[in-house]
Amino acid sequence: MQRDIFLLDYDGTLAETRPAILSCLSLAFEAVQEPSPSAEALKEQLSRGGTLATLFQAFVPQSDLAKAQAFERAYRARYLEEDERKTVLFDDVVPVLEALKAKKVHLAILSNKHAPTVLASIKRFQLGHFFDGVIGSEAGQPVKPDIRVMEERVRLLYPEAALKQFVMVGDTTADLLFARRVGLASCWARYGHGRAEQCLEQKPDYVMDDVRGLLDIPTVL
Repeated sequence: MQRDIFLLDYDGTLAETRPAILSCLSLAFEAVQEPSPSAEALKEQLSRGGTLATLFQAFVPQSDLAKAQAFERAYRARYLEEDERKTVLFDDVVPVLEALKAKKVHLAILSNKHAPTVLASIKRFQLGHFFDGVIGSEAGQPVKPDIRVMEERVRLLYPEAALKQFVMVGDTTADLLFARRVGLASCWARYGHGRAEQCLEQKPDYVMDDVRGLLDIPTVL
């Protein structure tokens, strides 16, 4: 099957963001006077590919809305600075994106990261011209693996495309489960933040060991 629309996750797929995320999470828990979970516990939660809200709820399930919102504010107050200091693109991201565009593949970011945050990171790395659009987490909008993401968000970019044209590329179960629920092909970025056992359970169509694996996915010439 040939594909010509790649929906690309960002954290753990195109960029190594985990050092910046872990640093800001620890600071945010401290800011709301909650004990910071261990690095391993945080990494396990990050492997699920959720949002800040779902992560905080997982560790502080009895928290009220005000504290959850304060946690998110504290995290975001530091994240752009930490992202600039600690986030890097994975090797070969730029040449691979250039090669895909030369093959007329359509590219879009589909991330559960806060939309302004992922946009800022993409701008800093000068990647914006590669993408038809950037879809991130926004208040009141569904996020992966919710199937509404397809009709309510992705379809705004590609209203006429057939499902068989898409491949969802990501490193966590949120990406792969979204693809399976919607009926899209999926590619698991093995090198990212996801756990192998959990991700392989979703039976991805493709598995890549580095970003260059994107070039091995059959595409329309």
